[in-house]
Amino acid sequence: GRGQLGNGGTTSSSIPIQVPGLTGILAISGGIENTAALKNDGTVWDWGANQYGQLGNGGTTESWIPVQVIGLTGVSNIETGGRHMIALKNDNKVWTWGENYSGQLGTGTTTDSHVPVQITGL
Repeated sequence: GRGQLGNGGTTSSSIPIQVPGLTGILAISGGIENTAALKNDGTVWDWGANQYGQLGNGGTTESWIPVQVIGLTGVSNIETGGRHMIALKNDNKVWTWGENYSGQLGTGTTTDSHVPVQITGL
């Protein structure tokens, strides 16, 4: 319904479908209304709903195809929260973005972030 399948549309599918254009995937993670993939080059690609910036591309427009998360490379692991994302980089630093109404981004505020922000003190 929000483009979570990454195939350019919003039609549900009862069978697996391939996400066009994505290759070399190491990990995937699905949230409430978005999906993310970690590529073997250390970049993160996100698609689906984006009302809180959970796609990490600097805006709030949803995308029905994968878009690269801005400024994030060298990632070794990803996880999707409700409407936010978490990435662990190869240097063991943690980055988050998206909805932050309860402080789930770990930034010390409740302000959403449309781009990845590094969590300090970990």
